[in-house]
Amino acid sequence: MERRTPQVFFVLSLLALVLILAAAWQANTPYWKVYQRDFHKLEAQGEPNSLTKAAVLASPPVIHQVLLTGLQRVDRCTTCHLGVEDPTMKNAPQPFRFHPGLGPHIPSKFGCTICHGGQGLATEKSDAHGNVMFWQTPLLAKDYIRASCGRCHKEGDVPGVPELTEGRHLFETQGCRGCHKLNGVGGSIGPDLTTEGASHRAPEWLERHFLTPNAVSAGSAMPNFHFTKEQARALTYYMLSLTSEDMGSYYSSVRLIPSAGHGRQLFIEKNCIACHNVGGVGAKTGPDLLGVTKRHSPGWLDEQLVNPSLVYPGSTMPVYDLETNARKALVNFMATATAEDAQAILSQRSKTLTPEDAAIEAGRQNFARFGCVGCHGLQLQGGVPNPNAQGGEVPSLLHASDDYTKDEVIAIIRNGKVPPTEDRSKPAPPLYMPSWRSVLTEEDINRVADYLWSLQKKKDSW
Repeated sequence: MERRTPQVFFVLSLLALVLILAAAWQANTPYWKVYQRDFHKLEAQGEPNSLTKAAVLASPPVIHQVLLTGLQRVDRCTTCHLGVEDPTMKNAPQPFRFHPGLGPHIPSKFGCTICHGGQGLATEKSDAHGNVMFWQTPLLAKDYIRASCGRCHKEGDVPGVPELTEGRHLFETQGCRGCHKLNGVGGSIGPDLTTEGASHRAPEWLERHFLTPNAVSAGSAMPNFHFTKEQARALTYYMLSLTSEDMGSYYSSVRLIPSAGHGRQLFIEKNCIACHNVGGVGAKTGPDLLGVTKRHSPGWLDEQLVNPSLVYPGSTMPVYDLETNARKALVNFMATATAEDAQAILSQRSKTLTPEDAAIEAGRQNFARFGCVGCHGLQLQGGVPNPNAQGGEVPSLLHASDDYTKDEVIAIIRNGKVPPTEDRSKPAPPLYMPSWRSVLTEEDINRVADYLWSLQKKKDSW
């Protein structure tokens, strides 16, 4: 045994030496260097000049990085993805393939991780793709990359990403704010969604959760809204865009894409048809806007929207607080607007409302915007399951005036209310009325009550 001890020690020492040498070799030969050598070989294949070909093959490996000071990040993705801006690499294998559809999103200004996710400083594949503990934004799956557009473009439509527009619309109209806070506004029954896109939850999990909440999260208070698969995907896109990341001044300035479609929406919101006409359709107070972009330059029109009386002395046009891209959107719409557009806009205008009707309409909008419809339904019908509450569900509000005065309902909205339990030995009902005093003004609360009272039905009597 004593004779074998030196032999065993020698073998172990030799093994340790091999491991140290292997570690040193690996440290000095990272895989990104292998990728770069392979890329240079690929580049040299079609090079007819032997001297140029030799120079390409002899190119030393170097880390490529993009300094994104506006985002306070550094991206080194192009250390391996070397052909992203080279159209001749459109058929190259990954990681060298050309990235189509970049448009204005050039890597030197935007980098890669702003859209794709991942860990920009890393140079090893697994680390760079963000598959490491505690990294909140791993590489997004190909099907969901377009959700990142919503991190910069937070308003209007994003061309090519209709899911974002639909997801935002569903969130605001299906009562999600009744239980979830977003940017400080909403209820507290469910989790705050302000940074949901940075929660490390997989997109597939989110989509399943919207389709069958209780199957994914046992005991979840979230009701099944019976969303279609397309609606669940749209909501997933919207959730993935919510990171609350500071995008910097440059990226915030392009948050709205100035499309003609959004310009039309602004044209309606600002009630431009009340003074202007298009091709003779509309009011005659202001000038006809048909062909206005041919009569005036874009710069003149932009200045007119900023300071009407300066450009056109004596103008009665009000000054609108519109940021640059919103003004561009309006000009883009005016470039394509026709008399048919004006007629369609006029046909959608609601009739003049009395002050009472206007208050009720404002209450209806608050009821939807702040998520009341999530539990109480679009028609106040209730019916959402609420285990261990008396009756087992959220009650209808259509007969609230039979049990409460209007002042009592206002107090409940202001202060909140926990529903009575069916069995006190069991857990409390998951759904309850939160206090809205810190979210809604007294005027808003009163308008919601006005809306509820406008829909009250009396119970049948004998």
